[in-house]
Amino acid sequence: MHVLLVGYGSMGGALLKGWEAFCNVTIVDPFKQGCAKSVDELPTSYSPNVIVIAVKPQMLAQVMPAYAKFQDALFISIAAGIPSRRYTQWLGEKVRLSRVMPNLPVIVSQGASAYVLNENCTNDDDTIVSTLFEKVGIIEKLANEEMFDAVTALSGSGPAYVYYLCECLEQAAIELGLDQDLAMRFSRQTIIGAAATLKELPASAEELRVNVTSKGGTTEAALGVLMGNNNLQNLFSNALKSAHKRAHELAI
Repeated sequence: MHVLLVGYGSMGGALLKGWEAFCNVTIVDPFKQGCAKSVDELPTSYSPNVIVIAVKPQMLAQVMPAYAKFQDALFISIAAGIPSRRYTQWLGEKVRLSRVMPNLPVIVSQGASAYVLNENCTNDDDTIVSTLFEKVGIIEKLANEEMFDAVTALSGSGPAYVYYLCECLEQAAIELGLDQDLAMRFSRQTIIGAAATLKELPASAEELRVNVTSKGGTTEAALGVLMGNNNLQNLFSNALKSAHKRAHELAI
């Protein structure tokens, strides 16, 4: 499979790491050494099977029209917020397009990706999208494109929430007297270990939390702060609503 990757930022690079073993990938990025600077630098005979658009949403209107000549390719966009109808304006009404929302853990083949296909796509296109993203984690087909902003707020932006949680745990541990190296290693491993139990054990997140929380113990004392007045739930609800709102704004 010949894949043209347009954009080699953090997400483009993460996907490439998971795909390069079984795809022939060509990269276009004006800011990266060793890549074609633009579509005009590609051989005139070049004809990719799949074009993955991994540029910033704000750049799409400037970048996309140059790729309209690849009418036989399946286009996969991982740009947040930009609806399918915008791509038909740039690439033509007959474009075969899949929107996919992956997240950064695809770099270690632990991503969570959701996708939709436009009406021009075939069953083979569905298989291609599923195959590509199963190589880098799990993938789920959404019932409709309107669900995309919610997925973006949850899993698309979600890794950053976890990284910030790790930062906060590390800083709190330092304030309790641990040195920075120990605080960093134990904060990371605590999150890694908890995530592994969520993946490997059949219990729900609530059941696991209850199992760790002894009556009158240290965990209960900490959760009293986090869960009191629904503090943390309200914080996350407001955070996801803000991300959801921003994704919707990008589509306008």
